[in-house]
Amino acid sequence: MPPDVFAGNLYVGLSDLTLGDKAIEFPLSIKLESTFAHIMSPITVAFARPTTGGHHPGPWKAARGGFGQDITAQITIPTSAGPSVDDRMVIAKTIVFLLRLWTDPSIVMPALSNIPFSQIAHADDGVAQIMPLEHRRRIFQLGLVDQSQVLDSLTWVVDNFTSALTLTKESAEFRLAAHALDSGQFVEDSALILISLWGALEAIFSPSPSELRFRVSALISSYLNPPGSKRMEHQKQIAELYDKRSAAAHGKRKHDGDDVLQTFELLRQVLINMIREGKVPTRIHLENKLFGC
Repeated sequence: MPPDVFAGNLYVGLSDLTLGDKAIEFPLSIKLESTFAHIMSPITVAFARPTTGGHHPGPWKAARGGFGQDITAQITIPTSAGPSVDDRMVIAKTIVFLLRLWTDPSIVMPALSNIPFSQIAHADDGVAQIMPLEHRRRIFQLGLVDQSQVLDSLTWVVDNFTSALTLTKESAEFRLAAHALDSGQFVEDSALILISLWGALEAIFSPSPSELRFRVSALISSYLNPPGSKRMEHQKQIAELYDKRSAAAHGKRKHDGDDVLQTFELLRQVLINMIREGKVPTRIHLENKLFGC
């Protein structure tokens, strides 16, 4: 990312999030608010190589294709929130991850701007620098059945932002799990989605390769449930999901969409637990839970 262009405040455009007149204040003077812009990137084709290292010479031809997306909300991340552009982008991605985790998994961030999207219309040509971010097609689309709690859910996102950002910076296991959940919708093969999601779970719950199926399922179940019949039943369900992962990893498709969806939800529950507790569980912590200590 060119640091000179984005050395000031960052403005992250979001799609599929409707805030109305509600503005959300985060720690570090970060703000989430409503806006509107339509990002368009049509396809233009040139037919000759550049001769001087500049633009391709004409003629140019407009063609069908490209992408277009509505920006309906904007995250403002001031320079004071992070010392570098990369630090501020980590903040942006953490907020979007939390929004997808808790508010609506269909939210995407199509573009980054160096000035507010609402000001681009009045700026001189070339002043606004727009960087495309997320434009891949969602293959396994996750979404909400009921949109009525979207605005209320933002309180949890704000309250848990600091914990999630700390875990993102300090824990490789958390970063892997968050990335697997966040990017899973864009993976083009459901077997690869399962392998990715379970790879993240194994990084947390498999301190030893021995008896992997039982150990991982038992540790996850004990992490998410108190002792009792519910924990035992959940362990069996997780073990069945793990069998689907093993079959997928060896080229044998025994899973369906429900298995993928349940694995998404399992990893989601684990991530929410880690954010609430502010830590990734250690081997000793997991074994204490497993044996009721």
